[in-house]
Amino acid sequence: MPMIFEAIWRNRLIHPEQIHTDHPLVIGRSAEAPPIDLESLRQVHTDRYLKALFTGEPLHLATSQGLPFWNESIARGWLLNVGGLYAAAKTALVKKTITANLGHGYHHATANRGSGFCTINGLVVVAHKLIREGMAKQVMIIDLDQHEGNGTAECIIGHSRIWNVSIFGSPMGGPPTSENNRVFQVQHGMFEIGERRDVHYLAVISEILPKLIKHQNPDLILYQAGMDPYDSAGITKKALAIRDAYVFALARLLHIPVTWVLAGGYSDMDTLIELHTGTVRMAHEVLAKVNPGDRMTHRGITPYEWNVQDGTFSFPDWTSLLSGKLQMDQPPFMRESHIKEFIKSRNALFKEEKLPDDKIDSAYRRLFSWKPLP
Repeated sequence: MPMIFEAIWRNRLIHPEQIHTDHPLVIGRSAEAPPIDLESLRQVHTDRYLKALFTGEPLHLATSQGLPFWNESIARGWLLNVGGLYAAAKTALVKKTITANLGHGYHHATANRGSGFCTINGLVVVAHKLIREGMAKQVMIIDLDQHEGNGTAECIIGHSRIWNVSIFGSPMGGPPTSENNRVFQVQHGMFEIGERRDVHYLAVISEILPKLIKHQNPDLILYQAGMDPYDSAGITKKALAIRDAYVFALARLLHIPVTWVLAGGYSDMDTLIELHTGTVRMAHEVLAKVNPGDRMTHRGITPYEWNVQDGTFSFPDWTSLLSGKLQMDQPPFMRESHIKEFIKSRNALFKEEKLPDDKIDSAYRRLFSWKPLP
């Protein structure tokens, strides 16, 4: 993350006053965001798990996401990360724009443990907080990481005002589909690596997202802009760039602000910097070219190009270019009885792992003992 941040700053992809950081080299920067508050964390994660994150005890729980060790700096980083995501999302809502939090490690974290280098499910924490504060009525999480957003799904099932849409290549054992958890596994291996695989991936996304976004009509989209389809599924850099442009343009068309986060990617650092800064460039391009209320068409025949003319922006007609059936699987819907049982078990877990308020509060505040907290 520091190298990606430095690349963004070095190339002046974002104006200093739009950067919220404590980095001393960013002259003209805005103040960094405060850590996420304890109440918001307790809406999504159990007290026992949070106490482990704050104190490092028990260590196996504090490092359940897969990190080799724990210390207070790492713990503070988790809370500042999610605080940054909240600040970015709030700004997107207020200014009706596209914002980003240069942090990651969210969508595999469940209520009572971490997984897959994800510690706090900041996507769900922030969605809950915005709804609880009345800043949003509905929030949609769009997850285009190569890996299924299983933790997000577990945390939001039964919360009708938060939706999770996960379009992935690698399953992670998450719960089946439900009304507010739409899960789609793309069968990348059915196509040779190259343009045809890219076109299929983009066709799947363009087939799914417009319908679901229009159906829910969220006040905010939290976008997990995963870059690991590049190194884990053979999707090209060009395809990921136009994918990001498509998500941003679609939201812009529908007057929906977006906050995106870093996600995925296991290539060398130079490649990761190119991929992640590509998302920044696409956000700028969409903000410059697309106005709320513009019209979208799918008529382009070049897979990686899009354009805007006279209030209409055109993306390729990937479905026609594919000239074949979409290769994806969607698990069957959970029965209503199963959803009720799932929610009952989750509520029982929170009750079982609840700690006295003063005990969890003191553990949280000890991490920031030298500064005032909200």
